[in-house]
Amino acid sequence: MRITSTALAAFLVVAAAASMPATAATALFATEAAATQACAADEVVWVDLDHGRFYHKASASYAKGNNGGYACLKGAHAQYREAHE
Repeated sequence: MRITSTALAAFLVVAAAASMPATAATALFATEAAATQACAADEVVWVDLDHGRFYHKASASYAKGNNGGYACLKGAHAQYREAHE
């Protein structure tokens, strides 16, 4: 049986989500537009999962990296550290 990279990525997302308590998981979005729609008046930030930090839009590291996503500020602040550049 051959496993595709998409199937592997989906499995890893599900496995990571299952290992965290439901109340601690911050919703991550693949696109800034999706996050903007979901966050309403809350600020959209970039979460870098490799470093456990989030970045504001004005930051040079916003939307950089391969392992991250967009999130609402309130949720990101509860689970990740704010990056200071």
